[in-house]
Amino acid sequence: MLQALQDRAKMITNCNNSPELQPAFYELCRKDILYWFRNFVYTDRNSTLYDKSLPNEIPFIPYEFQDEMILEIRDAILNGDPIFLEKSRQMWASWVIMWIFVYWWNFHNMKFLALSQKQDDVDELWDMRSLFEKARFIINKLPVWMLPKWFNQSEDMSYMRITRPWSTWSITWESANPNASRWGTYDAIFADEFAFMSNATIINKAMASASACRIYTSTPNGKGNEHYRMRELAMPKDGSEPVIKWLRYHRTDHPLYSQERYKKKTASMDAVTIAQELEIDYDTAVKGRVYSDFPKDATDVIYDPSKPLFIAIDNSHWGTDPNAVLVAQQNGVYWNIIDCIEFRSTPIDSAHYLRATPKMQMNNIMDEFMNRYKEYDYTRATFISDPYDTMSAMWNSTILDDYKSVWINLMLPQERSKKEQILKTRTNLYRIRYNKNCEDFAWAILNAKYPVRKEDSMSTKPFVLPVHDWTSHYRTAFEYLITYWLENPLVDTKKNQILEDTRPVKDYLWRMVYHKTTRN
Repeated sequence: MLQALQDRAKMITNCNNSPELQPAFYELCRKDILYWFRNFVYTDRNSTLYDKSLPNEIPFIPYEFQDEMILEIRDAILNGDPIFLEKSRQMWASWVIMWIFVYWWNFHNMKFLALSQKQDDVDELWDMRSLFEKARFIINKLPVWMLPKWFNQSEDMSYMRITRPWSTWSITWESANPNASRWGTYDAIFADEFAFMSNATIINKAMASASACRIYTSTPNGKGNEHYRMRELAMPKDGSEPVIKWLRYHRTDHPLYSQERYKKKTASMDAVTIAQELEIDYDTAVKGRVYSDFPKDATDVIYDPSKPLFIAIDNSHWGTDPNAVLVAQQNGVYWNIIDCIEFRSTPIDSAHYLRATPKMQMNNIMDEFMNRYKEYDYTRATFISDPYDTMSAMWNSTILDDYKSVWINLMLPQERSKKEQILKTRTNLYRIRYNKNCEDFAWAILNAKYPVRKEDSMSTKPFVLPVHDWTSHYRTAFEYLITYWLENPLVDTKKNQILEDTRPVKDYLWRMVYHKTTRN
């Protein structure tokens, strides 16, 4: 490394002192990105992998896996293709991508956008963890004659933006706000640590309109999020052709990541952090799980016509959240989840849908669920919902009323404490089985988590409420189902909870339901 540092310093000094050499070296770099990387790129010394006797700023000499990374991302930018990159920590992926952006901006007049979760991750002066500082670092290390003519660092490297003099070519940075990437078009967009981004689904849609080349990178943060959805496009389970390019760089690909270093690094790390930071393990890599013992694998449970059917619902309460529906049965000690669906609609449309008389436009997923749903004896099902559905009202009609209008009685668990519901559910996870129809539900339960306390927080009070996110709706329906089962262990299998249209509704039946749901 020291020899490489001396050789590079000598070459750059010769170029600086001999203007006639500069055009030749400039052209070599412009034509060959790897030549530029191997001769002009510097990095901040990584104290985990490099000896501390080395200088703080050292030449970046790509390893074989990094050569591949550089060339694959180069090709994606040139061809306008999206690319998915999953990695262990400290594989230099973020550094490499920012250097590639600087290269194409400098030599080929291109325009880029980089996104990160927080503003501090985007641009924090003197903090090499921020994306902008990585780009600022390499630009500051380049010879003046290699930079755009009349480039002025104080003027052309402003907050979260690098520009070329008298042009529109730039590198811009944004935090993961809902409007990220909406205000322009780019040769490529880099989404750093995409699995941890707020508003990831909204941002991804905007990115697709803003650039043909989107570069997704992250360590894992469980399944079921937008990052994992992009991974499935890169690695289709059905054997079809991938929609986007997939790259994977595990810690074992790095020559300096020896087993001895690995043991030292992981000595004080918990299993979740190891899975997330080092092992690219999507199943384990979620901190603060609500249901850490939930089974990870689907089984072959199927609908049993001889058993009672239960349908648990988390209604949207006229909000922007989806309705979540679970179809379940009890089979001795085991409690089987046999189907699930999430969809957006008003409560009355949801009621019609679960009555198999849909009044709304349905997508393919809703059609497929309905085809299966009609095979279940849903007319004899017990429908379970939120106790608050007796009070949540719009236009003088509660959710309970909306379901009642299509002859569905909503049976409600008595427990209203979220903490108690979670504890009851947690102690019965060993009973749960689910089939492949329910993988979306399983991902939600496996990824449900409590808030992560900030590092500088002095509070020791435990979090009671889980994070409200994409996992919340299936999780809540699941908790209603388990709580109701525990409160009603002896269910009358002959009771019909969905009323036939021709069957008269008796007042005492409604009084019984309202008494049950409002006595708390």
